[in-house]
Amino acid sequence: MHNKYNEKISDMKKCIQKKNKLNMLLKRTEQDIIKEKLLLNKLSVELKKENQDVLKIESNDIISLFCAILGKDEEKQSLERQKLLKAKLVYDQCKNNMNYLVNETKKIVDIIAKLDGCDEEYEELINKKVETIYIEDDETRQDLKGLIKRKENMNANIIEINEAICYGEKALESIEKTITELESAGDFENPDINNNMNDARGYAEQAQRMLGKFKKEISDITMVTGTEIALGTFENFADLFFDSLIFDWVVQSGISKSLDTVKNTKNQLDKAMSKLYEEKVTEEFMVRHIEEQINQIIEKV
Repeated sequence: MHNKYNEKISDMKKCIQKKNKLNMLLKRTEQDIIKEKLLLNKLSVELKKENQDVLKIESNDIISLFCAILGKDEEKQSLERQKLLKAKLVYDQCKNNMNYLVNETKKIVDIIAKLDGCDEEYEELINKKVETIYIEDDETRQDLKGLIKRKENMNANIIEINEAICYGEKALESIEKTITELESAGDFENPDINNNMNDARGYAEQAQRMLGKFKKEISDITMVTGTEIALGTFENFADLFFDSLIFDWVVQSGISKSLDTVKNTKNQLDKAMSKLYEEKVTEEFMVRHIEEQINQIIEKV
């Protein structure tokens, strides 16, 4: 009889988890929007101070943008122009991030509005399930209730791990596409370098967003294996990528530094993903162990 509550309890736990996570995500997203606005204003002031014409350059063609700001060969060595180009690249990325975050906020608010009352229903279902199992000993009853909650918490953690893996895989996909485009670009004599570099820039921005989501998902996970996942350089990926592109352009070194930057990030992400897969296997094993403990209690009454 008690089994009829299992699916409902699991659904309510997922509902609670989703609602709590969305509320936290909404708060973080709103904070990110504030940060991006402040950064956008700062970059706008800096660009206007350095060069009024830079903000007027609206081009998705990255090489045209490089040429417009860096100029020709004799001007490429100017550090001021390199700084100006970096500021413009970051400015454009910041604008794209703002639009992305605003749209994300709207979606989150709409979903949260549909979730209500999960917490109360979850607690009520737990109590009803325990009531269907006749146990005279109150301590045993509380142990059973604790095991059921622990199992649901671990299942919720597995969901968090799966979502982190999902964003990690999306980041890896974007990073691998960035590598493909950079490798296709070859050198500056490549006739298709424009399209390759523009696509590489777009994929790099996608990778940065997915890496940001991946890092946030990781922070929500309780690592029962005690392993640590190094994520420090992920949030600097776009900065490193732009710096590498500018370096390659200035010294005419092809795309070697850019490729190294992207490949290093891929290697770091691969290691993080391996640890997550290991964590998932451990969590699933522990859930099965808790299920055995629950069944032992039920079988004895």
